[in-house]
Amino acid sequence: MSKIAILSHEVVGAELAILGEWADARGHEITRYFREQKWDAQDVLAADLLILLGSPNSVSTGYEHPSSAQEIELVKTRIESDQPYFGICYGSQIMARALGAEVNRREEKNIGFKKITSESPHIHEGGWMLWHEDFIDPESIRSIPGVELLATDVEAAIAFRKGNAWAVQFHPESHAESLGRMVEGIGAPKEKWAPVADAMKEDEVSLRERSFALFDQVFSS
Repeated sequence: MSKIAILSHEVVGAELAILGEWADARGHEITRYFREQKWDAQDVLAADLLILLGSPNSVSTGYEHPSSAQEIELVKTRIESDQPYFGICYGSQIMARALGAEVNRREEKNIGFKKITSESPHIHEGGWMLWHEDFIDPESIRSIPGVELLATDVEAAIAFRKGNAWAVQFHPESHAESLGRMVEGIGAPKEKWAPVADAMKEDEVSLRERSFALFDQVFSS
């Protein structure tokens, strides 16, 4: 049985949804760590796979959250060890900063269930659920030796990897129900998110299949 360490918030963006289904199906054991609690880097790094989930926090220039330095250092150490890592949304931005790439604040949020521009057979074009205000500069990713830019969307790096460390800006862990619960929990207008959840529901079977395929790929690299 492989051990997976997942670092997230306690409530916001914490639901594992498809990711939890995949871990159960593959017989992996999950240990949760939370940003609101103290966690030991050595405990987290001891896992066979480390996953960082999304956050309303920021690592973008001029908006860095005080807690971000600890997570950036954690992921930098993980990348240097060449042990499997998967960053989702904020977790991808943390990885970008750990690599020395640029993360900036965009004027408008990139939100929706949409197809992305894949530059690699490793990443399906989607649809995928996107919800981010900060963005990773794609040219700064391309300039880093050994890093592959795998997908883009609206002038942002959406997927990239270095060795056994992978990152995606979209949310392969989310399905319509988990999105609905998160939106309700943060008090976002239901009418704004209903079309996104409806689109995810209509594509539910295919979404689960490509998410499982992505998780398998990340943990078999």
